[in-house]
Amino acid sequence: MKSMTGYGEGEAKGPCGRCIVQIQSVNGRYFKLSSSIPREIAPLEPKIRGYLQERTGRGQVTASIAFTPPGGGSERVVIDRRACRDLVSQLRKVAAWLRIDGGVDLRTLVGTGAIIKTEAVGLARKPVWGLIRRALAAACDDLAKGQAREGRVLANDFIKRWRRVDSLIAKIDALRAGSARRYEKRIRRKVRTVLEGAAYDEARLLAEVSIYTDRIDITEEIVRMRSHMRGFRRLLAAGGEIGKKLDFTMQEIQREVNTASNKANDARISALAIEIKAEMEKIREQLQNVQ
Repeated sequence: MKSMTGYGEGEAKGPCGRCIVQIQSVNGRYFKLSSSIPREIAPLEPKIRGYLQERTGRGQVTASIAFTPPGGGSERVVIDRRACRDLVSQLRKVAAWLRIDGGVDLRTLVGTGAIIKTEAVGLARKPVWGLIRRALAAACDDLAKGQAREGRVLANDFIKRWRRVDSLIAKIDALRAGSARRYEKRIRRKVRTVLEGAAYDEARLLAEVSIYTDRIDITEEIVRMRSHMRGFRRLLAAGGEIGKKLDFTMQEIQREVNTASNKANDARISALAIEIKAEMEKIREQLQNVQ
């Protein structure tokens, strides 16, 4: 089991440059990416997005990518040879027209600022993508390790709270088993008080008790609660992206707890149900961080 919260870094170097990736992830219902990508590798943004979605799954992901081409820059200085020839020709014509002595030297040409220009370094996308992919892989591996550590902490917390819920369900089950007897005793006391020792129909009394106990019986709800709890444990053991499945299982358990509390018509069972729901609410809050 992995948490959606984590941080990872990765770096890759090669003939086509150097790439550093930083990834931060927080909880979210779906995958959502916010990225900072240098313009030199902007055409690779769809591949970067697809790779991160495949590796990170659900969550809000922030990725910062730094790329340095070979030579340390993304632009290079070049001399415009045609501009040089045209400029020298024009300057000589001006010198002849104005009858100015002296030739055209290099300092004069550079001083005009017309012959030097910069242009973007051309990058071959395939090898650059290979470099970036290695950096992304390293960052995602680092992120996954942190998420796994956090996931183990969450799983241990779930297990601790689940044991508490188990013990509360056992208490409810014990109260359920004695509810019919308690109801029968209560009815008999009331009958004796009202009739003051007069005879009454024992069979009718037992029939009424039976009808009532059928109505308040929560055996099925307890069986389903325990079944869902076993399913929860199996999901924890299976690992993978189980956050949504665990959340659905929690909803099913809470539904059974509510039904049992309403049917039982017993203050002690209702109090135990409230304790169960409090533990489950804490689990559901933590589940928002689970992949």
